Amino acid sequence: MSKSESKKIARQNRAAQVQASIGAVVACPLCPQVTAENALEILTTALGPDGGHAWWNSTKAVHDRAVQLTGDPVWRERALGWIDVFNEAHGHGPSWRLFWRAPDLWPTDTTVSLLNTVMRQLNEGGYLDGTRTPFGLRRRVHQEEPQQLATAG
Repeated sequence: MSKSESKKIARQNRAAQVQASIGAVVACPLCPQVTAENALEILTTALGPDGGHAWWNSTKAVHDRAVQLTGDPVWRERALGWIDVFNEAHGHGPSWRLFWRAPDLWPTDTTVSLLNTVMRQLNEGGYLDGTRTPFGLRRRVHQEEPQQLATAG
């Protein structure tokens, strides 16, 4: 298979994941705020030229603060557990915004930069999937232990 064919298949698979995820949230009786009309906008944004969320650069202080959170197994399990409970109740993952507004999960001094850095570290550390799929956040299921979260800036 050529590289261009592989990319085409990857794009098609991603589009199918995004469509399924958005379909699940539109059908979810617990999420009436997501209608078929605004789901189309979400779909267009997610599959548009930017491809959804970009990872923002952060300062060393933000990186270090994120490492404190993601490196703490108790906090990390609370965060992933909150996502698990949401998924079980709704049949789809939460939006980033809902996750970021989870009560008693985030420090009071949390910034957007910190939130994005935490999401990146959880994803890169092997704990979180669905960061590029609207309403697709979920705990990563894997056969082996996740990588050690990066501690270097």
